[in-house]
Amino acid sequence: GLSPVVPGTMGTLAAVPFFLLLAQLPFPAYVVVVLLSCVIGIKICQVTSDDMKVHDHGSIVWDEFAGFWITMSIVPALNIPITEWKWLLTGFILFRFFDMVKPWPIGWLDKR
Repeated sequence: GLSPVVPGTMGTLAAVPFFLLLAQLPFPAYVVVVLLSCVIGIKICQVTSDDMKVHDHGSIVWDEFAGFWITMSIVPALNIPITEWKWLLTGFILFRFFDMVKPWPIGWLDKR
């Protein structure tokens, strides 16, 4: 998030190694960890945004972590080997595209 260029992309890139670890969990455990990270992350990001008095500051990239993990949930759900890099690259590109374009409901959620 502190990258002077494309902090969201850098945040997503930082989420990749954590995904590679999470993807080794059984799928139900993966879902629990991702859901907990979303719930806890929402609270932490809200407190940080309030303290900074800025909505969605570029240095806050937890949403990139959680969003990427949600996007990539198909990999452990379908037992796709994490060594199949085309899935990782496709998920990364799709997540970044939708994070930048923010179609409904992503844009609506982002404003809240």
